[in-house]
Amino acid sequence: MAFGVGRLITAAGQLYGGIASYYSSMEQASLFETQASLLQEQGRLTQDDYYRQAALVRDEGHRARAKQTMEYISAGVEAVGTPQLMARETASKYMTKSSALQTTGRNYNMLYGRKASMERRTARVARNEGRASLITGVLNAAGSTMEAFI
Repeated sequence: MAFGVGRLITAAGQLYGGIASYYSSMEQASLFETQASLLQEQGRLTQDDYYRQAALVRDEGHRARAKQTMEYISAGVEAVGTPQLMARETASKYMTKSSALQTTGRNYNMLYGRKASMERRTARVARNEGRASLITGVLNAAGSTMEAFI
């Protein structure tokens, strides 16, 4: 009889261990999902910041080109030929810098997206491990319970 009671206590411990491991894994998975969401948002915010910087650089380029053109005109120089080429070159430099900022923003967003994807995979693994622990605990408990009555 004592052997049977011992087996039932073992079964209860195995069941409790499986359930506790399951809930712990689910909590861990939830934390990984939260981290993934934060990374995704960080990527969007970083990209938006770079896009705003790019817009400011573009606007600065337009102002610089307009100022340059006005300086030529006020000096009595026609804004054709070399002055026009200089103004285009100025605008081109600003547009290149603006484009580089946008590309950097997109790249950061993709990087954070990849990191978020890895966190989501880790969350899936944690959930699967939790389910496996729960199933193992239940099956071990069932086996110990059956041994108690045999």
